[in-house]
Amino acid sequence: MIKELLTSSTMRKSIALCSIMAILVCTVPPSSAGMDAKIVITGVKPTELSPGDTKEITLTVKNGGSNDARQITFNFQESQYISVVGSSSVYINSLNGWCSKDMVITVHVSEGAPGGTYSIPVTCTFSQYYSSGSQGSVTESMPEVSYSIVFMVEGGALIDVSDVDMAKLNLGEETKLNFTITNIGNSPLQNLVFSWNEADGVILPVYSDNTKYIKYLDVGESTDLEYTVVADVNAAAGLYQLDLSLEFEAGNGGYREINTTTGVFVSGETDFDVTFSESSAGQTTLSVANTGNNPASSVTVRIPQQEKFRVLGSTASIVGNLDKGDYTIVSFQVTPASSSFGGTGAANITQQSQLSEGDRQKLRGGFSQQNASENNNLKVLIEYTDATGVRRTVEKTVPIQLMAMSSEGSQLNTRMGQQQSIWKNPAFIGTIAIVGLIIGGFIYYKKRKSFTRFSRKNKE
Repeated sequence: MIKELLTSSTMRKSIALCSIMAILVCTVPPSSAGMDAKIVITGVKPTELSPGDTKEITLTVKNGGSNDARQITFNFQESQYISVVGSSSVYINSLNGWCSKDMVITVHVSEGAPGGTYSIPVTCTFSQYYSSGSQGSVTESMPEVSYSIVFMVEGGALIDVSDVDMAKLNLGEETKLNFTITNIGNSPLQNLVFSWNEADGVILPVYSDNTKYIKYLDVGESTDLEYTVVADVNAAAGLYQLDLSLEFEAGNGGYREINTTTGVFVSGETDFDVTFSESSAGQTTLSVANTGNNPASSVTVRIPQQEKFRVLGSTASIVGNLDKGDYTIVSFQVTPASSSFGGTGAANITQQSQLSEGDRQKLRGGFSQQNASENNNLKVLIEYTDATGVRRTVEKTVPIQLMAMSSEGSQLNTRMGQQQSIWKNPAFIGTIAIVGLIIGGFIYYKKRKSFTRFSRKNKE
């Protein structure tokens, strides 16, 4: 009896369980139908762009259902500042259930796009494919789906650094340093603050600080900022880095800062002063001083070939090293290239002796004026190695006065010329001949008379 009751109870449980399973089977769709295909965009890289950019964008597309998706077509629309380059449609043949795939598009940002967030509208059409026990393979069109791809356009500016008056900085000298600030492709910029800094303190602004303020800078507009700077007189020559900073008001009400660098060259050159010291015994002495702020190595003083002067012997003198403030003396055997330079030659003196004294005075005055107006400048080259190791040449023009002939020498030569010219005068020669004959006849007469008296005494 108890066994029958247990058997009857077990059978009832089994029947109830089977009934529940049947109900569940009836309420669940056939497994072959699966979940509808669902196309979604799960990733966009990159999303940050700048005005003027043309970039490739990678989109990750996913089928969020179990049914396969086929004939997937994306249509991209234009926004105010961002557009797709090339075809605005992208086609994917199929995408299996739960699977993902990357596709690439190219977008362009307008040059004048202001900073901010922008989106590109996208629509997608596709069909889903699945197998049905009763219907076989089924391809079913799905409703159109719309998306938005969001990009962040960052505003920006470019600092263009140019040297207007400054090719290089010389130690201890004031130099103009110009920076050109250009707004390229952004929305108008306002409340800009520009500054620069040299970390070692070698280059410093004078007459102002290192900061300039710009109230407004329109798209494509440029402005020049001028500083007067001086390089420390004790600094080493070479290239120095300037750190540049530009801060401006961003579109969201905050501030953005752009930092960049440029280089400024501090020259290793120096300068020289060359003066005429004296001229004696055919030697011309020059004083050479390093008047710049840098030392000069391997200094050579050279007299180049020139029209007014010529050098007898060596045309170059090796000095060695000259620190700033040092000087040295060099000598060369410099002579005028022509006899008429700086005085008269012997031929001219001879010619002058044939003139009257008044004419000679006038001629001397003419020579003096000519000598005063002539260019008596001697070209001198100074070759040296500067503080950066570069070999350089400096040309100087030095007024000199070669030693003129002394007055005694001039009078002596004049007398010699006069004596030479007298013996060329026929009247003077004739007079001398007559006087000589008279003197000779008188001497002959005296001797003859003395001889006659001596003969008479002997006879007596």
